[in-house]
Amino acid sequence: MFRTGIMASPFLLPLMFQVAFGLSAFQSGMLVLTMFAGNLAMKSVTTPVLRRWGFRAVLIVNGVISAVLIAGLGVLSPATPRVALVALLFLHGLSRSMQFTALNTLAFVDIPKSLMSSATSFAAVVQQMGMGLGVAVGAVALRGAGWLRGERAGVLSLMDFHLAFWMMGALGILAVLDCFTLPREAGAEVSGHQAA
Repeated sequence: MFRTGIMASPFLLPLMFQVAFGLSAFQSGMLVLTMFAGNLAMKSVTTPVLRRWGFRAVLIVNGVISAVLIAGLGVLSPATPRVALVALLFLHGLSRSMQFTALNTLAFVDIPKSLMSSATSFAAVVQQMGMGLGVAVGAVALRGAGWLRGERAGVLSLMDFHLAFWMMGALGILAVLDCFTLPREAGAEVSGHQAA
């Protein structure tokens, strides 16, 4: 569910920047690139964070942060200062990278070596499905927002994008609820985290 919610942003953001903000495809792409710069920047920090706080705490706290940042994308407008816009996109990239890495690592913790090949193939399929579902759910949310607004001709407004991002943020919060079922020591053999 988390993958579905968070994978909608790379689909919705360029559309919002071009359709609702009036930016060119190049300008839109450069802005979205800042989100992926955040993804890369988080990679070196993930292991120490997981070692310090453990998978359960990171998935819960960062999951909430990610959901709030996704919903925060739903308040952007053409008048938003570029510095604030870039900062929000970069933070969103940081949080989504942390969540993806933690989820991907935890998925393989209890897999015996004899099943690792099959598990890797299955995980790749699930990741691709999550990306496809993210685009599909984002598109449905965007169209549903227009329908809620009473727009039947398919003309997208900035409010449609806002509503779609808020729906994706709500989906992210729902995904966090599952993390509460993890034991405190989940993945400790990989992270090195010692639960108190």
